[in-house]
Amino acid sequence: MPALRLLEVKSDEEFADLITCEWLSYEQPYNGFFQLYCPTNGTGPNARAEAMKESTDRQLAWHKEDLTSIWLKVVDDDSGEVVGGAQWNIHHSNPYPNGVEDNDAFWWPEGEKRRFASKALEQWHGPREDWMRKPHILLNICFVLPEWRRCGAGSMMVQWGVQKADELKLEVFIEAAEPGIPLYLKHGFELVDYHIIDPTLEDPSERWKELRETLPPIRWAFMRRRVLGMSKED
Repeated sequence: MPALRLLEVKSDEEFADLITCEWLSYEQPYNGFFQLYCPTNGTGPNARAEAMKESTDRQLAWHKEDLTSIWLKVVDDDSGEVVGGAQWNIHHSNPYPNGVEDNDAFWWPEGEKRRFASKALEQWHGPREDWMRKPHILLNICFVLPEWRRCGAGSMMVQWGVQKADELKLEVFIEAAEPGIPLYLKHGFELVDYHIIDPTLEDPSERWKELRETLPPIRWAFMRRRVLGMSKED
């Protein structure tokens, strides 16, 4: 087995390699939801590099503004390569006292694309209104490079959050893509429900229809891990 090490991301300088790993992980296989958060809006030869830089700066800013945010990375000791990453959010109180309000996809250009992406985020955040308006821990994102999957990196990052939840006696939630479900089940999560992100309008424009073809409906699983000792009836 490779020598992997789990580290907490402590400095701004670490984010470039972390987000590069994120992009490569979600590009193989293609993940439509990741495109909502990290689109490549340009078409020139530097479009992807510019989009990656923008998403790196934006995710770093979000992390620094959010006191609940903890980013982890898994590093290959032999090469120093970042092979996986995860963001955990530890909420000691209700993070949505006024409901979920962060549905504006401002990183998209103004116009139909932004309206489409914002509608998708609104659908994505729907279960948070029902389940997460209380103290809890959220695994906001978790990714591993394709060539490093099934080597233990994902389990290291998930186990970190599970141990933290047991220490704090908090419930844990995950909004999971289907390939990750077996990993989360192994760590004590249960499947609550499946949801579909499919932004629709009664009378969509041609541009809206084109966007739905580019970003087809996304199926994802809402999962929870109960507080240690909580029965299934609670």
